[in-house]
Amino acid sequence: MAKTLYIVDGHAYIYASYYAPMRQRLVSPSGEPTKATYIFTTSILKLHEQVKPDMLVVAMDSKEPSFRTKMYKEYKAHRPPMPDDLPAQIKRIEQILDAMNIPVLRCSTYEADDIIGTLADRASKLGIDVYICSKDKDMLQLLDGRIRTYDIKTGDVYDSAAMMQEMKITPEQFVDVLTLQGDTSDNIPGVADVGPKTALQWIQQYGSIENLFKHADEITGKRGDNLRASMEQIALSRKLVLIDRDTPVEMDFEKFALHGYDKQKMGKLFAELGFSRLITQLQLQTETKEKPAEIEEGKKGEAEITEFDYQLINTEKLLDELIAKLKNIKRFAIDTETNSIDPMCADLVGISISWRAKEGYYLPVRAPLGTKHLELQSVKNKLGPILADEKIKKVGQNIKYDLLVLRNAGLPLAGADFDTMVASYCLDPLRRSHGMDSMAADFFDYKCMSIQQLIGKGKNQLTFDLVDTDAACRYSAEDADITYRLYEYLREKLDTQPALKKLFEEVEMPLVSVLAQMEYNGVALDTKVLRKMSGRLEGEIKSLTARIYELTETEFNIDSPKQLAEVLFDRLGLKSVSMGKAGRSTDAAVLEQLSNEHPVVELVLQYRQLSKLQNTYVEKLGTLINPRTGRLHASFNQTVTATGRLSSSDPNLQNIPIRTDLGKQIRSAFVPGDKNGCILSADYSQIELRLLAHFSKDKALGKAFAEDRDIHRFVASQIFGVDIEQVTNEMRERCKAVNFGIIYGQGPFGLSRTIGISQSEAKKFIEEYFKRYNSIKDFMRDVIDNARQNEYVETILGRRRKILNIRSKNSMKRSQAERYAVNTVIQGSAADLIKVAMINIQRKIDAENLPVKLILQIHDELVFELPKDQIEKHGGWISREMTQAIKLDVPLKVDIKSGANWLGD
Repeated sequence: MAKTLYIVDGHAYIYASYYAPMRQRLVSPSGEPTKATYIFTTSILKLHEQVKPDMLVVAMDSKEPSFRTKMYKEYKAHRPPMPDDLPAQIKRIEQILDAMNIPVLRCSTYEADDIIGTLADRASKLGIDVYICSKDKDMLQLLDGRIRTYDIKTGDVYDSAAMMQEMKITPEQFVDVLTLQGDTSDNIPGVADVGPKTALQWIQQYGSIENLFKHADEITGKRGDNLRASMEQIALSRKLVLIDRDTPVEMDFEKFALHGYDKQKMGKLFAELGFSRLITQLQLQTETKEKPAEIEEGKKGEAEITEFDYQLINTEKLLDELIAKLKNIKRFAIDTETNSIDPMCADLVGISISWRAKEGYYLPVRAPLGTKHLELQSVKNKLGPILADEKIKKVGQNIKYDLLVLRNAGLPLAGADFDTMVASYCLDPLRRSHGMDSMAADFFDYKCMSIQQLIGKGKNQLTFDLVDTDAACRYSAEDADITYRLYEYLREKLDTQPALKKLFEEVEMPLVSVLAQMEYNGVALDTKVLRKMSGRLEGEIKSLTARIYELTETEFNIDSPKQLAEVLFDRLGLKSVSMGKAGRSTDAAVLEQLSNEHPVVELVLQYRQLSKLQNTYVEKLGTLINPRTGRLHASFNQTVTATGRLSSSDPNLQNIPIRTDLGKQIRSAFVPGDKNGCILSADYSQIELRLLAHFSKDKALGKAFAEDRDIHRFVASQIFGVDIEQVTNEMRERCKAVNFGIIYGQGPFGLSRTIGISQSEAKKFIEEYFKRYNSIKDFMRDVIDNARQNEYVETILGRRRKILNIRSKNSMKRSQAERYAVNTVIQGSAADLIKVAMINIQRKIDAENLPVKLILQIHDELVFELPKDQIEKHGGWISREMTQAIKLDVPLKVDIKSGANWLGD
C-alpha cells in the first residue's frame, strides 16, 4: 500500500479558525487571544489522530511579497491587513507544530499554494498518495491519479474522477476556467462579466482558452465583446492563477514522516495557553496550575463517568419500583426523547429521570417492532400524578421543550423550577454555547454520547423510536444524569450571586412556562392573504429585475454577492468601500453608502427587501402551519441575545419589517382562529426613551413624559429654541433620529446618513443635543466608566453582561464596546420589563381562567387573541399590568390596538 502525505494549507486554515463562529472569547490565563490557535490545533490533532497519515506538513505563505506582484502590482492589493491579534497566534501555532514534530514549509516570495503544488507533484511521482487539506478552489488544478483534496472537518475527499463527473473537465482545463473567471479578491482580471458558471460552460464546450479564442466570434452579446477585448490580459491572468510546481522549497520526505509528539514541549505550551482539556486528552505533563482559558473551571475529579447505573424501565414491575422511589424524591431531572425536534409535532418516545450523579432511568413508550416497552397509558396512570405534582420539583435542560412534548402526550408537567440552559445564560449570556454537551465538556471535562451515534445522519438517519432500547437508555439516562449534575453545579454558582439568582428565580424561570404556553397557543394564519401578496411581490420583483438589467446593460444573478460586486465595481466603476471575507462587500450598509452614486443601487436595495419578504415570510409562513393544530407555532428563545431580549425562530417573527406598507401587510395574515375572536396588540410606547429618562434623571424629559407630550417634538423645541407649535416635521424627524440613535451609540456618520445631512452638521447637532441634555451624557459616561472598571454592565433587574474590549487599545473595538455597554443597560432593562409583564399577565389569565391567549411577543409588543366583544374589558387590565410591571421615575404608556388581524384592520 502506498504511503500517504497530507499537506495542510496553513494560512487558509488559520484564517478559517480565526473567523469561525464562536460566542465565547478564548483567551489564555494571561489574557492572550487563543481562538485561532485553539481551533487550528484541534483540527491538526483530529487529522493526526483519526487519519494517521504517514507524512504530514503545513505549508505557509512567504513573509515577503509574492513573486506575482512583480508580474502585476495590483495582485492582492486590496486585501485587508491581517487582524492585530492574529500574528501572535500564528507564532503560537508554529510553536505547537514544532512540538508536534510537524514541519512548517515556507519559501521566500512563494505562496503556500506553490509549495503545496511543488510538494504534491514530486510526491505523486514517487508513488505517494497526496491529500491536500484546503478548501481553496485553486487547488483543484493539482488533482491527478494520486493527488486529492481532503476536508479535515468533514472527511470529504475530492479527486480528478469526481471533478470529471461533476464538472465534465480535467484539472488542466480547470486552470482555464480560473483564468477566464478571474478572482476579485486577488485582483486577477479574467474576462469582465464572466463568472464561474460561464467560464466552465465555455471550457466544457471549447476545451481550452486557445480554442475558445479561435471561436470568439461565436460568443454574442456583451460577454463576447469582453472576451475579444481581453485577449492581451488573459495571458497575465493565466500566469497569476497557475500554481508554480517548481519552487526551491527544501524536500526531505523522511522529515515529513510522523515521529510522535514532544509531550513535554506541548504540555508547557498548552499550560501557558490554558488548553487544559487538550492536556487531559493527550495525557500531557505540566506543572503549571493556572486556571484554564478555553473552559471554565469545573468540579475536580469528574473528567469521566467511568461507572454509571443507567436502568431500562421496560416492564410494569420495574415501573412500579421506580414510582415507589420517586414518591420519596423532592427534586429530579427529567428529559424526553421524541421523533421530531419540533415539540408541537413530536411524538413522545421515552422519558429519562435522574436525581443522583451517575444514576438514571429510561422509560420507553415507543420502541422498534417487537421490542419490550411501556404502554403510554400505564405511564400516564402511574408517573402522571408525580409529573403533575407542583411540590415535586423538576430540573431540565431546555425544559420548555419537555413541557410542550409532555403536555401533548397527556402528561402535563408542573413544578419545573430549574432549567440548566437558562441558568447558564443568566450567569454568562456571552458564553459560546448553553447546550448540555458544551457545558458538560467545559464544566466537567466530560464528552457526552452523540445523538449521531444512535440515529446516524443524512438521508439514512433514523428516528429515535427505531433505536434499540438498551442504546437509547444509555444515551437518554446520561442526558438526565448530566442535567442533574449541571443543576447542582450551576445552583452553587447562582448562590454566590444573589442578584442573578433573584433574576433567575423570579423572572427567567417563571418565563419558561409562559413561553411554553405562548408557543402552545400558536397563531392562526389567513393563507389567502399570503397567496395574494406572493403574486404581487413576484410581479414587483420581476419588474425590479428587468430595470436592474436595463441600467447595468447586463444580466446577472442579483442574489450573488460576487456577481453583484463585479457589476457595481468593475462594470459601473463604483468605489468599493468595504472588504468582506469573500471579497468586496455588497452588504446593506455598503449599498446605502453607494445609493447616491448610481440609481441601480437603490433598485438593488428594493429588490433585496422584496426578495426577503417573499422568501422568508410570504412563501414560507404557510408551510410552517402545524397540521395537527392548524396554527403556526413559532419558537421563542430566551438564551440567545446578549441583552436579554427574546428572539424567535421557525419563523423569525422579530424581523418582520413594519416601516413599509408591504411589511405591514404581512401582519394582516395573522388572524384569530375563532370567527368570534379578535387580535389585540399592546405595545409599549417609546419604552427605551422612557428608560433613558429614568436612568439619566433628566427633569425636562421626565416632565415631558409625565405630561404625555410628543417627546420628539418637545426635544426639537428645546434644541432649536422655538415654541413647540413652531416645530416643523423636519425638526421633529431630526430629533427623533437622535433620540433613538443615542441609545445605539450612533455618531455623526450614522446620523448624517439617517437624516441626510453632512457629518459636520450631524456632529454639531449631537453636540447641541448633549449640551441641552447633559444629564444623558453624564449617564452614558457613568455606564462606560463602570463598565471599564467592572468589565460588565447591569440592567434594571441586575441582569449582567460582560463588556469585552472595553479597555482595548484599539479605538474601534473600544468604541464598539462602549456602545454595547449603554445599549445593554437600556435594551436589557426593556427586556426585563416586558418579561415581568408577560409573567404577571399569564398568571392572571391562569388564576381567573380568562378567555385570553398570549400568542406573540415581538420587541416591545405583546399580541393576544380574545373574544371581540371583550376588547375593552381585557385591554384595560392588560395595559395596567404592562405599565405597572416595574416602577420607573417616568410613567409608562401602552398603545392598545385591536382588529380582525394583527395589522388592526
